[in-house]
Amino acid sequence: MTDKKKINLALVCTKGGHFEQMTNLSDFYGCYDHFWITNRSKQTEGQLKGERVYFVDLAHFKKPWTYLSQMGPVLKILAREKPTHMLSTGSGRTAFIPFLLSRLFRIKFLYIDTFSRVCGHSKFGTFLLKTKNRIFTQWKDPVNDNAIHIGPIFKQRENSNKRRDANYVFVTLGTREEPFFRLIRGVEELAKKGVIKEKVIVQAGHTKYASNHVEAFDFCMPEKIDELILNAKYVITQESAGIGTQCLRHETKFIVMPRDYQYGELPAKSDMHEDLHYRLEELGYTKVVKNLHELEKAVADLDYLKTGFNFNNSLAISNLHAAMEEI
Repeated sequence: MTDKKKINLALVCTKGGHFEQMTNLSDFYGCYDHFWITNRSKQTEGQLKGERVYFVDLAHFKKPWTYLSQMGPVLKILAREKPTHMLSTGSGRTAFIPFLLSRLFRIKFLYIDTFSRVCGHSKFGTFLLKTKNRIFTQWKDPVNDNAIHIGPIFKQRENSNKRRDANYVFVTLGTREEPFFRLIRGVEELAKKGVIKEKVIVQAGHTKYASNHVEAFDFCMPEKIDELILNAKYVITQESAGIGTQCLRHETKFIVMPRDYQYGELPAKSDMHEDLHYRLEELGYTKVVKNLHELEKAVADLDYLKTGFNFNNSLAISNLHAAMEEI
């Protein structure tokens, strides 16, 4: 049996939804001495106050030299912390170099593939499986013996403070650097037509847009986003596992408009090929739209969407503890 006092656990994740998923495992990693390797943002800086944290720059597979630039900083982190284990929720943009170095230094590496991939796996998860590594999955994979299903890693949260007299719609464009004008213009058009009658609050990120019909801001602390989702009449979002799961936990109805490479909303065709929102649409929890006409119809049909998705990460936590005990 591994002595918990001798464990030093590195938590490796990319900012945004991957970081959000990791924080849901606090009941697990809180049992061990741990530190973070992630990317600097308002989200990570705000939520990791008082924690041991190291920020590294994001890499991208279209710019392979950016991975090489991570090598020196990560080596210094590992030399200083001397971790016995690593746990990652992705993505490979942050976790690939730590994984390679974990093989070199014989550090046990645990990886949980993203909740946003229902059928198939992320690029990094696929790479790990092809190289004969075991991964943990949040959805069942009947094909790969090395894909161990542990269920969702999200905690269920109580909504005792949820307001039932919501008078605004919350729209979020995320943190990607590519602008998403198609969504914000569509929402503005529906507000002009009176289809959206409520006040519209938009988290616009890097999409610079001025309008008299919406109240927009770029970024804010995660706690504020959580509050906006909790008390919104409904949410309109890009495809985002983090936002989607927050809506599910808060019983807030939501509509998804995926980004599209052909409109310059993604840096590569292979980015954001997530299918979580389509599975949730099949289950009746959201509506996926691709244009203004479909968005307008989804708003009109909002009453047909379900709420009450149940999250329970106890299976995930028990499996992770067992994996930590393995030699």
